[in-house]
Amino acid sequence: MRKIIYSNVLKLYAVKKVLLTAGGRSGALLLAPLYHALKKKGCCEPIACFAAGAGEELLSAEVAACFSMVGADRAILLSQDSSSGRLAEVLTGMERIIVLEKPDLVMVFGNDAAALGAAVASVQCGVSVASVDAGLRSNDLADSGERCRRMIDAAASLHLVSEHSGEYNLISEGIIEEDIFFAGNLAIDSLAVLMPEANKRAVCGDFGVDPKKFALVLLQGPALFSGRESLEMLLGLLRGLAGKSELLMPLSPAFDAALSLYGLRGAFGEVPGLRLIGHPGYIELLGLLRDASFLLVDTEDLQPEATVMSVPCLSMMEVTSRPSTIEIGTNILVGMDEDDVWSRADDVLRLHAHSGLSKRSKIPEKWDGQAAQRIVELLERIL
Repeated sequence: MRKIIYSNVLKLYAVKKVLLTAGGRSGALLLAPLYHALKKKGCCEPIACFAAGAGEELLSAEVAACFSMVGADRAILLSQDSSSGRLAEVLTGMERIIVLEKPDLVMVFGNDAAALGAAVASVQCGVSVASVDAGLRSNDLADSGERCRRMIDAAASLHLVSEHSGEYNLISEGIIEEDIFFAGNLAIDSLAVLMPEANKRAVCGDFGVDPKKFALVLLQGPALFSGRESLEMLLGLLRGLAGKSELLMPLSPAFDAALSLYGLRGAFGEVPGLRLIGHPGYIELLGLLRDASFLLVDTEDLQPEATVMSVPCLSMMEVTSRPSTIEIGTNILVGMDEDDVWSRADDVLRLHAHSGLSKRSKIPEKWDGQAAQRIVELLERIL
C-alpha cells in the first residue's frame, strides 16, 4: 500500500512535458521564444520538434543561440515534396516521438502540412493539442495554409490567439470562449529578442545601400513564379518601382529557379536600380526591414514585424489573415495591379504621406514581446 501511495505522489508532482512542433520557418520563430520562456521558468519540460526537408534550415545557428536552443530539438526528416506526402511523413514521425516522450500537451505552430500532421497525430495518440496563432482566417479556401489552419483549430482543445480577429473567428465557428486564450503575437517576442542583435549590424553598408533610401522586396509566393507571363508582369512592375526608389531584392530559391527556368535571370539583373542579392539570415533581414523605406511582399511573412517597426508594407495579395496589420498597422493590400502598386509606392515615398502613415499606425494589443510569458503562466495553471 505504501509503495502505491508513494508512486502516485511521484506522478502527481512530476514535471509536465510539453511538445512544441513546427514545420516552416515562420512557425519555428513562434516556437523559439516560448521554448526559451518555458525552459527559463522550469514549470514544464519543453521539447522542440522541427519537421524539415533535407537542407532546410528553420532556425539558423545564431537564432537558435539567441533562444538557447542549440541541439535542443527533435527532428522529422521530410523527403516528399507534396503536401500529402509530407503530411504522411509527419504523422508517422510524430507518432514515434509521442510514444517515446509521452507529452502531456502538444503545441502546434504554423499552418503547413507539417503542422497539420502534428495536430492529427497527437489527437490519434490521445494527447491534447494547443493551436498557436489560432483563429487567423483569410477565408480563401483555395489557399492550402488557410485549409490547414482550419483543420488544426478543429483538432485543438486549446486555442492561443494573437489578435482579436482570431477570437471572433473561433467563436463564430463554435469554439467555446473557455477554450480561447488571447496571448498576443509570439512573432513579436522573437523580434524583441533578435532586434538588439540586428541593431549591432550595419546591414545596409554590407549591401551597398543607404538607410531609408531603398525598398525591400520579398517575393516568394508561387503565384508570381507560375509561368513566364507572370514573371514578365513582375519584371515590368519592378522596372517601374525601380524608377521611384532603389530596390533590394533577396532571391528565394523558388524565385531563382523560376528565373533560370524561363531564361529571365539576365533581364531581372539588368534592371537599373534593382539589386538582386542572396537570401540573408533572419537577423540580417530584420536589419534591412528596419532601414527600408517600404516593404513589398506577396506573403504574410514580415507583415507583423513591419507594423511594429512602422515600416509601410505593400502586400501583393487580395486578402490577409491578419486584419490588424491593415486596420491599425502599416499594411496595405495592393493585389497584383501594377498601377495600384506604383500609386501606393508614390504615397509612401512622399515625405508627408510617409510621416502620416507612421503616426496613424499603432501596435496591436499584446504585440508587446510578452506573449510567451502569458502562455507560460497559463500552462502553469492548467497542466
